[in-house]
Amino acid sequence: MRCPDLPARGWPRGGTSLFELLLVACLLSLSLAPLFYVVKLSRPPERESEMEFTATLLAHHVLEKILARQHASPDTLPSMTTEEPIVVTPEGFRVVSEYFRPLLGKDLGLEEVDNPKLYWALKPFTCQVDTYYLDDYLYKVIVYIGYEEAGRKKRVFLERLLAHQPPQPILEIGP
Repeated sequence: MRCPDLPARGWPRGGTSLFELLLVACLLSLSLAPLFYVVKLSRPPERESEMEFTATLLAHHVLEKILARQHASPDTLPSMTTEEPIVVTPEGFRVVSEYFRPLLGKDLGLEEVDNPKLYWALKPFTCQVDTYYLDDYLYKVIVYIGYEEAGRKKRVFLERLLAHQPPQPILEIGP
């Protein structure tokens, strides 16, 4: 007669082996990996910070200004600038970016006494414009808006390819 505690081979069955547990864990992780990837893809993207959003709007402002100038005068090119403040600094030795000087009717840039709320909203930002010639009549404009957030310097940039029409010589037809 056979003992009820013994399986057919004669060895007692006390539980699962370490190898079996590792095999189950491996199969489980392989089957759940695609599920986690799909969940990650289905989440909405992380929200940008308010500073990054404002910097993007300022970069769009500068690009629109460059496009308007080019439309008004096709033979002019935007000038390259170094990193310049967007509003007048208290020190006053740095020139305000040319793309933000005529803000609110001011010729030299927005000062704190003009509109304190707007001044402090724009004070953390700087503007830089780079222009690169790519071909005879094609150039690239890159607008950088810099700011500091959480102790780190950050920059948002937008770029645009523009065509340049050099001035045509005037031909005089005379008698």
